[in-house]
Amino acid sequence: MKQQVLKEFFGHNSFRELQEEGVDAILNGRDLLMILPTGGGKSLVYQLPTMMMNGVTIVISPLIALMQDQVASLQAQDIPAAMFSSAQNFEEIEETIRDLYANKLKFLYLSPERLNNPHTLEILRNININFFVIDEAHCISQWGHEFRDDYRSLGQLKNNFPSTTIAAFTATSTNHVTEDILRELQLQNPLLLKGKIFRKNLFISAQRRISNGQAQLKNFLLNHENESGIIYVSSRKKAEDLSSQLNQAGYKTLPYHAGLPQHIREQNFKLFVNDRVNIMVATIAFGMGIDKADIRFVVHMSLPKSLENYYQEIGRAGRDGENSEVLLLFNAGDIMQHKRYLDEITDERYKEHLAEKIDTIYKYATSELCFHQQLASYFEDKIEECSDRCENCLNDDESRDITKEAQMLLSCIYKTEQTFGKNYIIDVLRGSTEQKLLANKADKLSVYGIGSHLSKKEWFVIVERLLELGILTLGEFQALKLTNDAVAVLKSRQLVTIKASRLNVLEKQKAKKIEEEFDYDRELFEKLREKRKELADELELPAYLIFSDKTLKHLANEMPTNKEEMLEINGIGLKKYTQYGEEFLDIINS
Repeated sequence: MKQQVLKEFFGHNSFRELQEEGVDAILNGRDLLMILPTGGGKSLVYQLPTMMMNGVTIVISPLIALMQDQVASLQAQDIPAAMFSSAQNFEEIEETIRDLYANKLKFLYLSPERLNNPHTLEILRNININFFVIDEAHCISQWGHEFRDDYRSLGQLKNNFPSTTIAAFTATSTNHVTEDILRELQLQNPLLLKGKIFRKNLFISAQRRISNGQAQLKNFLLNHENESGIIYVSSRKKAEDLSSQLNQAGYKTLPYHAGLPQHIREQNFKLFVNDRVNIMVATIAFGMGIDKADIRFVVHMSLPKSLENYYQEIGRAGRDGENSEVLLLFNAGDIMQHKRYLDEITDERYKEHLAEKIDTIYKYATSELCFHQQLASYFEDKIEECSDRCENCLNDDESRDITKEAQMLLSCIYKTEQTFGKNYIIDVLRGSTEQKLLANKADKLSVYGIGSHLSKKEWFVIVERLLELGILTLGEFQALKLTNDAVAVLKSRQLVTIKASRLNVLEKQKAKKIEEEFDYDRELFEKLREKRKELADELELPAYLIFSDKTLKHLANEMPTNKEEMLEINGIGLKKYTQYGEEFLDIINS
């Protein structure tokens, strides 16, 4: 029965990692906590058993946009689904209530706030509930990266519905957060399923941001022409400004942030999901649970505030399993920006916890170790180096000894009494004739001009490297300060090395291409994509809801000639074939 539903409704020939175990737990009435990377197929784990049950499944989700997206996706598959939200009018809510009492719905989506409404609880007590689903379950933990007070109330679910199964899902959870989720939700003898963190279809790179990063961004976008992507920025103004600048440069982008009116956010979201624009320039207000499978790249224009945020945000790329790329642009100033906001927090323990997260992601970005391996380690998973799925592993540059330059820099900081920032220190080393330096008699120092053999940009990179290694730290007003490790460097007891390519900061970024998993007819693939777009425009649906890129590539590889052969393709079930199959067969057979 499971296999039949899997093929007919979801078009898959087999389950992916841990999916069947999760489905079986729900069918057997066992509480479940599933931690699976974005794109790992969490939604199928609760959607499939729902199709085998007689009642309605209640899905608790944090965002209206996310609920709307998922309801539309289910309805496009002829699966009856609805939602309760503040965006609905009275008539829509009444219609949903009537459908619930008539047992016409398979899924009902609602927010935690709505679940706390006494009227909603009364309705739920009088309908046949299959089980509860808690999406983005990490929001319940104070130690998670997106803690929400309203999620805490979900701990009452077991008190209100003691015999109803709860299935909780998240893409990111450390051991500490996992324990918090289990405790807060009061799950009874739960099955804990934790998937592998490694996303082999993602190529990860991180670069120190040069100026505002726009030159690096545009260089990156050359490899992603007409592809769908998200660019994350740190403020509403930056979202508006960068979107405008990219549009002037010929890209199709829209901004998204919490300051936009609700109807504009919804409109921009829909235009992006339906492929009317390629790129969303957004703050972190955009993205939680975005159900768009064909996002090909994610760029961060500055450092996210934690590895949990970063991992969840890059997880929006390549959810269909196709090769995708993520780029992080950053500099040391991003740390200071994040830490300034911590001053408003009165709980010292929590403040320390958040500060540690900021330091951890900076160490990740600046490390020369495998990016995938570092992520796995942070989430208590173990993998080998990825070998060719991140910039650090692909970059086989030799290390360069910069101990001599480090000693020059540290001596200059010491002789100027550790009171200046990097620009002033570098100007002294390079022998600048700026009036401020001369007024301070910097030209009389023994270190004045000893670093003129390096450019200012090269010195910036060396400063970054010493900050990474903990040889330098930033003080008030970003003044450079020596740490205890600086003494060992000055006395030549510790070497300082750096990857040679890092000093060539203006080197053109190389295209990172990953080999396709299988060969296919490119011309036929493009024809199938055109047909998919035509249908998507006609039905006002996102293209990936018709067939994913991977399914189209399989079609262009195997070239089925009839219904039976087409149903053998992974990603095509009887429902999808009935809706769209004949039109694609016509193209293949033409």
